[in-house]
Amino acid sequence: MKSADILLVSNGFGEMAIATYIARAIRAQAASAKIEHFPLVGCAPKDAWPPGVGPQKEMPSGGLIAYWNARNLAADLSAGLGGLTLRQYSFLTRQRARDVIVAVGDVYCLALSLIAARRPTVFVATAKSDYVAPHSSVERAIARSAATTFARDDATAASLRAGGVRAVYAGNIMMDGVERTGLDLGVRPDALVIAVLPGSRADASSAAAAHVERLIAIAEIMRGRGRPVQALVSIAPSVDPAVVREEISHVGVDMTPPRLGEGIVASGDRENLKVALVRGAFGDMIAAADIVLGQAGTANEQAAGCGKPVVAAAQPGEAPEKMQWYRMRQKRLLGDALLVLPAQPQQFALELVRLIDDPKRIRHMADTGRERMGRAGGAQAVATAVLSIAAAEARS
Repeated sequence: MKSADILLVSNGFGEMAIATYIARAIRAQAASAKIEHFPLVGCAPKDAWPPGVGPQKEMPSGGLIAYWNARNLAADLSAGLGGLTLRQYSFLTRQRARDVIVAVGDVYCLALSLIAARRPTVFVATAKSDYVAPHSSVERAIARSAATTFARDDATAASLRAGGVRAVYAGNIMMDGVERTGLDLGVRPDALVIAVLPGSRADASSAAAAHVERLIAIAEIMRGRGRPVQALVSIAPSVDPAVVREEISHVGVDMTPPRLGEGIVASGDRENLKVALVRGAFGDMIAAADIVLGQAGTANEQAAGCGKPVVAAAQPGEAPEKMQWYRMRQKRLLGDALLVLPAQPQQFALELVRLIDDPKRIRHMADTGRERMGRAGGAQAVATAVLSIAAAEARS
């Protein structure tokens, strides 16, 4: 029997990571399978596995054109989104020899895969949850054409099944990606350890610097209590550590030049505050952290699922109760596991320290995060379904 030929299609930075978790699970079950990854949003790193294929291009919005955000859509169109979409569609029409397509993301990703590739397609529906907003009747109609749909929680799976979609919940694939490497992060036992998740988009370096400004204010408060602060800043594969290091130095923490390889790629000290840039050890960071400062998407949700209180900053000048749609969507998904505070550093610091002093609230945030995000194991279930379909295709 020939080896399974599988194409993963994703449309988001978090979805790119989820596609990788699924690919690893497929390889664990079928080492000879041919697995490739086609990101509709962003670019796969050159050394990534599974290898990236097809037309790829970074867009100004970072893929955030949902809800028809006119400004982001206009910027992306000016940067060539229309032509890129046509090239991506054309590429998918040439994938009709594949055994299975795995669409990871929203219904647009699924629809493009179904219409262009015309192959059995497994839909990993990461973009929507009934905690936030249910799938529309149009989205359900498209999802009915998928061979199987894997929803991100039980409530969403039940809602999709009621709409005639072959949907299951087999665990949250996001949680399959939180693995520990054993990296020694040099965490002091007496320190307040804060993980910083600036995200993976183009503005990640400025988001990291803004959080370091807030960390400086937090460290000043904690200095009066005799407790040091250690910050572990996550550096996504798509982010250049040198750019982050430069941005952070501009706000008052001089960082050492980065070292080669994975792990701690730069570090710096300021009075009562130690900052380390960490790459390739997300699970270790989250395990070590007392609290998480997050401007990310998937990473925020993974941290909450690990039982860590997640605190985000509102946009400058924006009241937390009137947050931007993306953070509002995440707040609806995570509920009380996510706290959004004013962006101004001193006010942010005071509110965060107030949270640290409230262990009952921290426990509630941790319990809520675990409940909302659910269990791991979804990647294995998707892999089993994909390989079963591939085997059936080989016999037909």
